[in-house]
Amino acid sequence: MTANPPAPLGLPESAGTDRDAPEFLLVRLTLAATEAECQQLTTLLSADEQERVARRLPDVRRRAVVSRGRLRQLLGCLLSMQPQAVPLGTNSHGKPVLTGSHTGSLAFNVSHSGDEGLIAVTRQGPVGIDLEIGKPVQDAAWARLMAGTIFSPEELCRWQALPEHLTVAAILDAWVAKEAVFKAAGTGIGDRLRQCLLPHDLSRVALATPDRHCRCGLVSVGLPSAAASGHEQFGMTLLDLGVGCHAALACRASSAVVTMRSFQDVLQEGLA
Repeated sequence: MTANPPAPLGLPESAGTDRDAPEFLLVRLTLAATEAECQQLTTLLSADEQERVARRLPDVRRRAVVSRGRLRQLLGCLLSMQPQAVPLGTNSHGKPVLTGSHTGSLAFNVSHSGDEGLIAVTRQGPVGIDLEIGKPVQDAAWARLMAGTIFSPEELCRWQALPEHLTVAAILDAWVAKEAVFKAAGTGIGDRLRQCLLPHDLSRVALATPDRHCRCGLVSVGLPSAAASGHEQFGMTLLDLGVGCHAALACRASSAVVTMRSFQDVLQEGLA
């Protein structure tokens, strides 16, 4: 019997033999950093990146520097190259991608909310990830205002039938789910959130504990397309990262193998 090849992103052998399920490394990180750390991370950015972040307000600038600098560190670790040498560019919709000789070698996506960040990486892309940390201002009144911008008429009817104590969480879950799908598609969202129709029951996978590894099924979500088929199909699941965290992963598959690790663990221990 021929042995299975090593998992491409260092996932455990217990991942099984389902070759149709793409493997995702999810890396959780903090965007909190000292001034000295920010200065060091700034040196990893390209001239264009440094120019872009310099125009932002202090808190936004700090998060942008830490997010892009740590993304470069992570990709450098995975590609066995110096962070500042990682060839980062953007697609036509502004989504960060690898360029040059590394085009297509890794697919990744980044999301952050406040000082919490999440990066998804795969060699079986594309991938979309979205994260939202609940805030005190996101109350029932806020949810009512947001519902009309997020839900289709059918989805809105379902949402209005929920008990009031569930409505805010349902809004945030739908928000991250739809954002993740659009990010997997690699296109801008614009005013298209209501065109992304979510099924009645959303899948959810628990990843709140460190080094969590699991195989999960994904629900099918369609996006309107200019192609003859009329829709692009994506698989999506919500990610349970703990109380107050709303996150989702999307890709072009019906199932996925997911491993959650901390940023520091990946940098210190690699993918062993």
